[in-house]
Amino acid sequence: MGFVVVRTGHTGVRYLDNPPSGAFNQILLSVFENLDGLRFIQVGANDGVRADPIYQKVRLHRWRGVFVEPLPIYFEQLRRNYAGLHGLQFVNAAVDLEPGTRRIFQLRPNLDVPDWAHGLPTFDLPRLQTVARALGLSDQDIVSEEVQAVTWDEIRTTFGDHPCDVLVVDAEGYDITLLRAANLDRWRPRVILFEHGCATEADRLAFYGELLRLGYEISSDTQDTVAWQRPPAP
Repeated sequence: MGFVVVRTGHTGVRYLDNPPSGAFNQILLSVFENLDGLRFIQVGANDGVRADPIYQKVRLHRWRGVFVEPLPIYFEQLRRNYAGLHGLQFVNAAVDLEPGTRRIFQLRPNLDVPDWAHGLPTFDLPRLQTVARALGLSDQDIVSEEVQAVTWDEIRTTFGDHPCDVLVVDAEGYDITLLRAANLDRWRPRVILFEHGCATEADRLAFYGELLRLGYEISSDTQDTVAWQRPPAP
């Protein structure tokens, strides 16, 4: 019938005009009493809109934070899509273990491919070649370019001396490697969203164990994993 029934004291009441769906959105409401003004870092932000888990939240709830996107074509779209909003910083680089440059691979622009294929830029050429063949493409449909690489220390300097409420990583198979290098034991973002679909099961489960030892709870949702820490009991 289209009814949504909640207790009047439930934290989700204020969001009934845009009810949460999926593990990530539901966990945000369970962790934070209020979604307004949260601080975030998003690594692999693409254009900021395409299949993006935080676009509406940044706009509606005035989130403040740092977007990181290495490819200039998407970086410019990203800036345009968030034009006019305050409290946002944009870094045109990839996050890596060492600073410098890296070669990143992507499908050639203007190919007739599904929309999700625009989110495939990666350091992992063999992985992209496999996906290209599944789409009926050849190696000639893959292009590459050098991009700037920065470390987590540089990203955190840009972010500033604030607690990180939400960390989003979408690095096409490099997610777990990057998160392992992020010193989560000291930094401890409250909620972490990352893509696990490109990782081996053994690596994914091993990383889950590392997160559990750091006090995170874990929910797996299709291709993504959400890890979160509840606030300490009063």
